[in-house]
Amino acid sequence: GPCISMQGYENVSVGPMTSSNQSFWEIMGHQIQALDSAKFAAIVGIGPNFAFGNTEETLLMSFGVTEFSVCLQRAPGAPGYLTWGPTPELTSKPRFFAKAAVKGKHHWATSMHNVTFMPMAEAPLETVPCTGTGCSVIIDSGTSLIAAPGLALMQLSKQIEPIM
Repeated sequence: GPCISMQGYENVSVGPMTSSNQSFWEIMGHQIQALDSAKFAAIVGIGPNFAFGNTEETLLMSFGVTEFSVCLQRAPGAPGYLTWGPTPELTSKPRFFAKAAVKGKHHWATSMHNVTFMPMAEAPLETVPCTGTGCSVIIDSGTSLIAAPGLALMQLSKQIEPIM
Protein backbone atom coordinates (compact mmCIF):
# COMPACT_ATOMS: atom_id res chain seq x y z
CA GLY A 1 0.00 0.00 0.00
CA PRO A 2 0.98 3.64 -0.22
CA CYS A 3 3.09 5.35 2.42
CA ILE A 4 4.65 8.73 3.09
CA SER A 5 8.25 8.69 4.28
CA MET A 6 10.92 11.21 5.19
CA GLN A 7 14.69 10.79 4.96
CA GLY A 8 16.71 11.11 8.13
CA TYR A 9 20.18 10.37 9.48
CA GLU A 10 21.15 8.52 12.66
CA ASN A 11 24.03 6.68 14.31
CA VAL A 12 23.33 2.96 13.90
CA SER A 13 24.97 0.05 15.74
CA VAL A 14 24.48 -3.69 15.24
CA GLY A 15 26.76 -5.68 17.54
CA PRO A 16 30.31 -4.37 17.00
CA MET A 17 29.45 -2.65 13.69
CA THR A 18 28.62 1.07 13.72
CA SER A 19 27.69 3.67 11.14
CA SER A 20 27.65 7.38 11.93
CA ASN A 21 25.15 9.61 10.17
CA GLN A 22 23.51 6.63 8.41
CA SER A 23 20.76 7.54 5.96
CA PHE A 24 17.35 5.96 6.56
CA TRP A 25 13.72 6.51 5.58
CA GLU A 26 11.07 6.82 8.31
CA ILE A 27 7.44 6.09 7.49
CA MET A 28 5.38 9.10 8.57
CA GLY A 29 2.01 7.81 7.37
CA HIS A 30 0.77 4.74 5.55
CA GLN A 31 -2.18 2.71 4.34
CA ILE A 32 -0.60 -0.69 4.99
CA GLN A 33 -2.85 -2.67 7.31
CA ALA A 34 -0.14 -5.21 8.22
CA LEU A 35 2.03 -2.46 9.72
CA ASP A 36 -0.69 -1.47 12.20
CA SER A 37 -0.14 -4.67 14.20
CA ALA A 38 3.47 -5.45 13.19
CA LYS A 39 5.79 -6.80 15.87
CA PHE A 40 8.94 -5.09 14.58
CA ALA A 41 10.35 -1.59 14.80
CA ALA A 42 12.28 -1.35 11.53
CA ILE A 43 12.60 -2.76 8.05
CA VAL A 44 16.30 -2.91 7.20
CA GLY A 45 17.08 -3.40 3.54
CA ILE A 46 20.24 -5.38 2.87
CA GLY A 47 20.56 -4.87 -0.86
CA PRO A 48 23.93 -5.27 -2.58
CA ASN A 49 24.26 -1.72 -3.84
CA PHE A 50 22.70 1.73 -3.95
CA ALA A 51 18.92 1.75 -4.14
CA PHE A 52 17.56 2.88 -7.49
CA GLY A 53 17.98 6.64 -7.82
CA ASN A 54 19.79 6.91 -4.46
CA THR A 55 23.37 8.00 -3.81
CA GLU A 56 23.39 7.35 -0.04
CA GLU A 57 25.30 4.28 1.16
CA THR A 58 23.19 1.33 2.28
CA LEU A 59 23.67 -0.01 5.80
CA LEU A 60 25.67 -2.98 4.47
CA MET A 61 27.93 -0.64 2.53
CA SER A 62 28.50 1.52 5.62
CA PHE A 63 29.33 -1.55 7.70
CA GLY A 64 31.68 -2.87 5.01
CA VAL A 65 29.70 -6.11 4.75
CA THR A 66 30.21 -7.81 1.38
CA GLU A 67 28.57 -11.16 2.17
CA PHE A 68 25.99 -12.54 4.56
CA SER A 69 24.09 -15.74 5.20
CA VAL A 70 20.55 -16.56 6.29
CA CYS A 71 19.66 -19.75 8.16
CA LEU A 72 15.99 -20.56 8.72
CA GLN A 73 15.37 -23.73 10.70
CA ARG A 74 12.57 -26.12 9.74
CA ALA A 75 10.73 -26.48 13.05
CA PRO A 76 7.75 -24.15 13.63
CA GLY A 77 8.77 -21.25 15.88
CA ALA A 78 12.48 -22.15 15.66
CA PRO A 79 14.92 -19.23 15.62
CA GLY A 80 16.46 -17.95 12.42
CA TYR A 81 19.90 -16.44 12.00
CA LEU A 82 21.23 -13.61 9.87
CA THR A 83 25.03 -13.56 9.86
CA TRP A 84 26.70 -10.46 8.45
CA GLY A 85 30.20 -10.95 7.15
CA PRO A 86 32.36 -13.97 6.40
CA THR A 87 32.49 -15.80 9.72
CA PRO A 88 33.06 -19.45 8.65
CA GLU A 89 36.51 -20.71 7.80
CA LEU A 90 37.15 -20.54 4.07
CA THR A 91 37.71 -24.30 3.98
CA SER A 92 34.21 -25.03 5.33
CA LYS A 93 32.32 -22.72 2.97
CA PRO A 94 32.05 -25.09 -0.01
CA ARG A 95 30.68 -27.83 2.25
CA PHE A 96 28.06 -25.82 4.15
CA PHE A 97 27.16 -22.84 1.96
CA ALA A 98 25.80 -22.38 -1.55
CA LYS A 99 27.25 -19.55 -3.61
CA ALA A 100 25.29 -17.63 -6.24
CA ALA A 101 26.68 -14.97 -8.58
CA VAL A 102 24.72 -11.72 -8.17
CA LYS A 103 23.42 -10.48 -11.54
CA GLY A 104 21.15 -7.67 -10.28
CA LYS A 105 22.27 -4.08 -9.79
CA HIS A 106 19.72 -3.10 -7.12
CA HIS A 107 18.67 -6.44 -5.61
CA TRP A 108 19.98 -9.96 -5.04
CA ALA A 109 19.15 -11.44 -8.45
CA THR A 110 20.81 -14.56 -9.78
CA SER A 111 19.99 -17.33 -12.22
CA MET A 112 18.92 -20.94 -11.75
CA HIS A 113 18.94 -23.88 -14.14
CA ASN A 114 17.22 -27.27 -14.16
CA VAL A 115 14.83 -26.55 -11.30
CA THR A 116 12.32 -29.36 -10.98
CA PHE A 117 9.72 -30.59 -8.53
CA MET A 118 9.48 -34.16 -7.32
CA PRO A 119 6.45 -35.79 -8.96
CA MET A 120 3.64 -36.71 -6.61
CA ALA A 121 2.36 -40.29 -6.98
CA GLU A 122 -1.14 -39.10 -7.88
CA ALA A 123 -0.04 -36.15 -10.06
CA PRO A 124 2.90 -36.77 -12.40
CA LEU A 125 4.52 -33.63 -13.79
CA GLU A 126 3.77 -32.88 -17.43
CA THR A 127 6.28 -30.04 -17.61
CA VAL A 128 8.96 -28.77 -15.29
CA PRO A 129 9.77 -25.13 -14.55
CA CYS A 130 13.07 -23.45 -15.28
CA THR A 131 14.72 -25.81 -17.74
CA GLY A 132 16.73 -25.10 -20.85
CA THR A 133 18.00 -21.53 -20.70
CA GLY A 134 17.12 -21.26 -17.01
CA CYS A 135 15.32 -18.48 -15.18
CA SER A 136 16.10 -15.44 -13.08
CA VAL A 137 15.41 -15.44 -9.36
CA ILE A 138 15.51 -12.82 -6.65
CA ILE A 139 16.78 -14.03 -3.28
CA ASP A 140 14.67 -12.26 -0.69
CA SER A 141 14.58 -13.76 2.78
CA GLY A 142 12.37 -10.96 4.06
CA THR A 143 9.17 -11.69 2.18
CA SER A 144 6.55 -14.39 2.15
CA LEU A 145 5.57 -13.72 -1.45
CA ILE A 146 6.56 -15.97 -4.32
CA ALA A 147 6.25 -14.71 -7.89
CA ALA A 148 6.62 -17.22 -10.70
CA PRO A 149 4.83 -18.42 -13.84
CA GLY A 150 1.37 -19.78 -13.01
CA LEU A 151 2.19 -23.38 -13.92
CA ALA A 152 5.26 -23.38 -11.68
CA LEU A 153 3.24 -21.95 -8.77
CA MET A 154 0.57 -24.62 -9.19
CA GLN A 155 3.24 -27.33 -9.19
CA LEU A 156 4.92 -25.82 -6.13
CA SER A 157 1.62 -25.58 -4.23
CA LYS A 158 1.23 -29.35 -4.62
CA GLN A 159 4.64 -29.88 -3.01
CA ILE A 160 4.19 -27.91 0.23
CA GLU A 161 1.56 -28.06 2.92
CA PRO A 162 -0.53 -24.96 3.67
CA ILE A 163 0.89 -22.68 6.37
CA MET A 164 -1.64 -22.13 9.13
